[in-house]
Amino acid sequence: MKSILMGALAFAALAVQLSAGTVNVEFIGANGQKDSSGYLISPYTATVNGVSETVYCDDFANSISDGQTYTANETNLGSGNLSLTRYGSISQTLQTQSGTQTFNAQQLYEMAAWLTTQFTTNGANNGNIQDTMWDLFNPNPNNPNIKPPVPSTNSWLFAAEQNYTSINPSAFIILTNTGVAFSGAGQVQEFIMGAPVAQSPEPASMALLGIGLILLSIFGRRKLNTRRDGAPIFRRKGVGIQAN
Repeated sequence: MKSILMGALAFAALAVQLSAGTVNVEFIGANGQKDSSGYLISPYTATVNGVSETVYCDDFANSISDGQTYTANETNLGSGNLSLTRYGSISQTLQTQSGTQTFNAQQLYEMAAWLTTQFTTNGANNGNIQDTMWDLFNPNPNNPNIKPPVPSTNSWLFAAEQNYTSINPSAFIILTNTGVAFSGAGQVQEFIMGAPVAQSPEPASMALLGIGLILLSIFGRRKLNTRRDGAPIFRRKGVGIQAN
């Protein structure tokens, strides 16, 4: 019975993994601000499953057009699994105030997430913040010949390196397009956005929970009705004595 229970839970978990985590995205457009090189910068507006969201670009090597729709993998930065993100397998050696240091993908994404919190309306620093975000993933291992604009100062890089541990990674979502290989050119730009404060469980997750509770109940009842030596426990039922 225990093996059946574990098998059922594993199957249900696989179903959740395969069915959950994708969203429909429509890119609405930029806010009109540009960096010193003339590139439109974050924050941008998009709809995610029909809900308007503010999104921030971490991916200079690819492109997107106003009104473009696509399906995206939705990765929570706090999940510990970046396999469906654009840069989840890379590490970068960055300049620090004391020399250089190598950061892994989780740290790079957390720096980018922290930088998204520093944008201000019509802020004079927004261009350098955006260029720093793009530069975190430069050189791009998939498109090494595409270089983002260089920030005019390292101050935002140093600030990100010092402050990224202050964020709650689970408060951020990474949107990465599906349907194509993660290497090469011609993909949709990747974005970071704030995670919804409260998310309703997806149907597959609810199904997993239900299956688990039912099987646990069955297994528990069977265990209670059997002695340690495997013999059934007899209980009085009505007038006679009946074995369960």
